[in-house]
Amino acid sequence: MQQVTRTPAPSEVADEWHKRAERAGLARVMRASQPAELAAGTTARTIRLVTGFLESLGEVGSALEIGCGMGRLTPSIAAHARAVTAIDMTPRMLALARENCAHLSTVDFVRTTVQRLPWQDKRFDVAVCVWVLMHVLDDDEIAEACRAIAAAARHLVLVEYEDAEIPVGRFSRLRTVEEYLALLPGARLLDRRELDYGGDRSFVALIALDDPR
Repeated sequence: MQQVTRTPAPSEVADEWHKRAERAGLARVMRASQPAELAAGTTARTIRLVTGFLESLGEVGSALEIGCGMGRLTPSIAAHARAVTAIDMTPRMLALARENCAHLSTVDFVRTTVQRLPWQDKRFDVAVCVWVLMHVLDDDEIAEACRAIAAAARHLVLVEYEDAEIPVGRFSRLRTVEEYLALLPGARLLDRRELDYGGDRSFVALIALDDPR
């Protein structure tokens, strides 16, 4: 008989990230099942791919970083945008990000979730979302998150696992880029690259978003 695994509730996912925030270094935001020595190199390659897409957009006035975590990508995003709003739902992560990015005067940190973005009349030039949506597990919640992103940004740089040699845990869900495109209203794929990480394969996608409102 196949075992039925219950999808963790959003509150359980939040509790899990509170626990992860107490880990040391990049282990807070990288897969615990992967060798720790891969984390720094993978982060550097991720930054190169993300910033390459940001550069391709030309002048970026405003950027929204979704799930900034400890702020490991925030300085690189800030180097390619005049103003950055970085969000995370975990207080400890935001405290670390503020500390790590204290030298950046153009970054504003806000505690919220991607499903509940507080901006109704503002549209960012680009949103950057790196290994975040895979942790939005519920079908209704991920649909709401994608609607919120499409309403909040003109472009999206999205990085997500789509194939995992080491199975992901109960707090992650793999989806293909095609699945995300179907969930994002008005989405058009402009470019796509691949990023391998210890046997796992992620896509790095640049997506144009037509205003759904």
